[in-house]
Amino acid sequence: MAIFHPSIFYLHIRTFGMLIYLMCFKHFSVKRCLFMLMFLTLYLFMAAIVIVTRLLDEVLFPSYRKVEIQKPVFIIANPRSGTTYLHRLFCLDGEKYNYTLLYHTIFPSITLFKIVDFFGWIDRRIGRPMRKFFDYMDSVFFKGWENIHPMGFNKSEEDEGTYIFTMITAGIFLLCPYLDEIPWVKFPDKMSERARYSLMEFYKSTLQRVAYAQGHQKIFLSKNVMSTGRLESLLEYFPSARIVYIVRNPYNSVPSFISMFSSSWRGHSKDIPENSPHHRAWGKLGMDYYDYFHEKIKRLDEQQTITLKYDDLVQHPVETVLSVYNKFNLGISDAFVDRLKKETSKQKSYRSDHEYSLEQYGMSKEEVLSQIEWVFDKYGFSKN
Repeated sequence: MAIFHPSIFYLHIRTFGMLIYLMCFKHFSVKRCLFMLMFLTLYLFMAAIVIVTRLLDEVLFPSYRKVEIQKPVFIIANPRSGTTYLHRLFCLDGEKYNYTLLYHTIFPSITLFKIVDFFGWIDRRIGRPMRKFFDYMDSVFFKGWENIHPMGFNKSEEDEGTYIFTMITAGIFLLCPYLDEIPWVKFPDKMSERARYSLMEFYKSTLQRVAYAQGHQKIFLSKNVMSTGRLESLLEYFPSARIVYIVRNPYNSVPSFISMFSSSWRGHSKDIPENSPHHRAWGKLGMDYYDYFHEKIKRLDEQQTITLKYDDLVQHPVETVLSVYNKFNLGISDAFVDRLKKETSKQKSYRSDHEYSLEQYGMSKEEVLSQIEWVFDKYGFSKN
């Protein structure tokens, strides 16, 4: 029996145990074991804070449970398809949306949000020394991610970090290279009804807390590249959701996906070469996501979803963003358009400085075409 209702806290024990077994026993190395022990120490510390403060939320802010997440906007795509860029352009319209910052996903509690807001209020009146400190910490903690996925404690961020507490997230594979040995995490939709219920109760409760703290009259805006594997569950919990899907040529997105999630392995698993089965497992998952998303999205009304092409986004960002607004009747203010034009004019090209190839990960174009040639046909991508 669970100690807490999953809306307070949920941990998938099987996944938790498998992580320890794989990293500290089956595939033992000193570095892997040390990384795992450091992760466990940090995880348990943070989990304790989250449990205590979410329990305090129940006492101090019980009306958060009445918040309804109506017509949220979910930006979904295979990783490395421009979702961060699109999300941050949407966030320029801050009066319209609720959205998570990185610290919201690390400490998803109204009590903690209020504490941070209080110290932020003080900080602004004394010259922002705390803000400068956290900007410095960003440069330390997230160095090396600038051209992969720009991150910062005070930057808008996808809400995948919230799922870390449950362990039902592909994020755990930044720590553990053995994707195929914990297969159920790839597609949470395929897990047991009990696990799905607990996962989504925790997630829904987190969204309610964020919306309560930021103003529940706003639209909740979520960007999450791993949401494909839980798309069915999201649509069950948020049937009025609007889905923005970005599609990119798989020849580019698949190897970039592999690189993003395997980059941290250099710290604890240098013995695993780039063309290993573990890297190719990520490539296979990326291709499976194309199939799965397009199968599940069929249940949505045409007015609830829009598909964007990555190349259109990077070449014509203003027009692409406004096309979403028009499709969903979101209302376009002159102030937002001005901010949008100003922001996109700073960055004439969104393309990353990093290029990755299928071949470096032991894959080929023929292998991709054999599984998802339909993507190339449907969206007119070059097969060469």
